[in-house]
Order: sequence, then structure tokens, then C-alpha cells
Amino acid sequence: MSQTRREVLRQGLLGGSWLALRAAATGLPVSLLVDPLHASAATLTKGQDSAKAARFLILSLSTCGDPLNANVPGCYSAPDIVHPVDPRFAAATLTIAGQRQLAAAAWKQLPQRLLDRTVFFHHATLKTSHPSLPELLQVHGDVESAPVLFARELSQKLQTVQDQPLLLGSDEVVMVSGQRLRSLKPTELRDVLLGPDSPLPALASLRSSTLERLQYLRKKTGNVALGKALSAQTLSLAQARALGDRLTADLTAIKSDGPDGQVLAAAVAVRLGMAPVVAIHIPLGGDNHFDDGLKQEATEIHSGIGQIALLWNKLGAYGMAERTCFAQLSVFGRTLKRQGLWGRDHWPLHNAALLMGAPFRGGVVGGVVAQEGDYGAQAIDSRTGIASERGDISVADSQPSLLRTLGQGIGIGTAILDKHLPGGKPIRTSLT
Repeated sequence: MSQTRREVLRQGLLGGSWLALRAAATGLPVSLLVDPLHASAATLTKGQDSAKAARFLILSLSTCGDPLNANVPGCYSAPDIVHPVDPRFAAATLTIAGQRQLAAAAWKQLPQRLLDRTVFFHHATLKTSHPSLPELLQVHGDVESAPVLFARELSQKLQTVQDQPLLLGSDEVVMVSGQRLRSLKPTELRDVLLGPDSPLPALASLRSSTLERLQYLRKKTGNVALGKALSAQTLSLAQARALGDRLTADLTAIKSDGPDGQVLAAAVAVRLGMAPVVAIHIPLGGDNHFDDGLKQEATEIHSGIGQIALLWNKLGAYGMAERTCFAQLSVFGRTLKRQGLWGRDHWPLHNAALLMGAPFRGGVVGGVVAQEGDYGAQAIDSRTGIASERGDISVADSQPSLLRTLGQGIGIGTAILDKHLPGGKPIRTSLT
């Protein structure tokens, strides 16, 4: 990577004077570091209060149309739904938020605490074309998509360096102001943060130099609020040193731009507050028309669940598991009963999404019903999340309901969701 390219990435991702690293090293909010002379008790308190309900979002997007939908809770009760013969996809009993559910044994890779916060959302995108994902993410108003809306609304609350989504290794189309966001490779992020001019290896020293400057300004201006912030929010020297070591170790472990590298890079990006929404791609079966024996499906879904568990582990190590949600959204699902030549066909009538994190109450939303020689999603009761012919969320509105439930979970206000996602309703029982 050229020096010019590295500098452009550094300025965009980390801010001038290594702003993101200074915030991480000190524990102080970005807004205070940008303008310490105007720090006030009201501003700092307001920022802390507004961030309580806000969550970072790591979003796995897929234009592949993954067959995940065939192997989640809610799709193991019908005997003619086809699953891989791999024993990891045999029916197993899971306990999710106190409720027993049948699902692929592969889900047992997730720790129980995460399972209890996992919503398996049955819905339908009514799409069969791979390039339709941007259309599914569209919202009303002055932004192009839900990820852009979420990022804009969360950036100030979460004190992130940028107010746009960050694409890490994902080639999915996300538009901002008519321009397609460029995807950043995890290895590029690694090289910027571990480059010869980066202060990351000496994060404790960066903490000390930053605090010295702030203490000087406090004494010079007599700003009481700044003094209180420095006393209450600053990381200790030992904490800064340990964080620097952990960040360095995880970045060094990025060996490729594949899913494992994306997961590590996403955890680092969230810990450094680079962006409110980080988009990656975890393969979960892919475009498997010619997947003889559903071997690719079994391998990718099993490894994908493992990568979600790895992500959760890394977020927990950074103290970010309570502040971060994960969601998986795919452009469409795959046939459940019938297969293509050797694998599965595109299927517009049923899909499954994942919503994970502290604001979610785990369980199964919606369900399937025999339809057109296969199975399709059912209407949903918004009060209970149960599939019902009389549900007030129609199948056509299930996709916007999914986005509304996600948006409310990560802290987007109801008025904003009403304006930009007028269709559908959030699932009340899926939100804590």
C-alpha cells in the first residue's frame, strides 16, 4: 500500500492526529478531544445519557441468497424440510431465553448467553435476484438505505470518528449521497494501524501525552467540567497498555481478507469507534444450486456460526459485547423442501435473519407454512412474534418489520423509524 493511500485511510478511519487511538487510549469521548476548551458538564452528561440505549451494529450482508433459512429454529418441525446429512445439522434441542427449540446442532457453538439474545426472524423478501439487496435496504427520505440511516443517527451518540457505515471486506452495494461506499480490506486496516508511523504499539505513551495536553488546558482555562471528565472517565495506564497489546495481537492475527479477518477487523473497528455500523460478509451456504449433498451448505453455515461466536468473544474481550449488536441479512432464502439439480434454488417466499445482542430477547419470530409445493413465511403477530394467519404484519411487510425491530434495538428513535420505515411494525417481544 502506498504512503498516500495509507494516509488517506488513516485520516478517514481514525481522524486527524490519530483521534480514534487517542480516544481509546484515554477513554475520553471524541467530542471532548476535538474541542476540549468547550467541554461542559451538560454536554458530557447529555452524551453519556444518549449513548445508554445506542449500540454499535456489525452487519453481515449477503447478495448470495444463503440457505441459512433451512437450518434455523422453526424449520425442524416439518419432516419434509431438507437439511444436510452432516451430523452437525441433525435436529438438536436448544434452550433460547428459557424456551426449548429444535434446530441444527451447529448452533450449540454459540455461548448460551448469546443464544438467549438471538432472534431467529422468519420473513420473506419476495426477491429472487442477487442484485436486489440495496432495494431491500432502502428507506424513505433523505438517505439511501437503512445502514446509512442507522449510522447517521448513531454517530453522535456513540462518539464515532465517521458518521457513515464502514465496509470491511464486504463487496455489497451501500450508497451514500449517490456514491457507492468503497470497501476496505481487513489487511489494509491492519497495515494502517501497525504501520511504522502508528502510535498503537505505544498506546500507553499516547495516553500520557494526550492527558498532559488536556491537563495543561484545564489549568490554563480553569474548566471544571474538563477536570471532572478527566477524573471520571480516564483509563488507567495499565488499562491503556493492556488495550494496546490486545489490539496489536488481534491485528497481527489478521492473515487474510476472508471472514476470520473481517471478524477481527470489525471488533477492532468497533473498539476504536471508527463507525457506528460496520458491514462484513460471513458466508452461510452461498449460491448453492450445484451443492451436491449440501456439503458447501453444511461447511459454510457451521464455520459461519463459529465466526459469529469468535466475534462475540472478541467483543467481550474489548468490553464491547453489551454495546454492540450483530445482524445477518440476505437478499433471499433458499428452497426448503425441493432442491435444484443438486442443491437449492432461489426462493422469494421464505428467508431467515439473525438479530443478536443485549437489546434483544432471544426466540423465534414467525414461522413457515406449506406453500406452492414448498414452504413460505407466515404473517406475524407484532405483539407476540408468533406466526398467525391473522397477524397484523403481513408477509409483504415482514422485511420492513425486521428492519424496524433491528433499528429500535440499536437505539434509533421511534419518530425516525416512523418517518423512514413506515411499513411494518417492530416485534415487541423481541425487544428487552
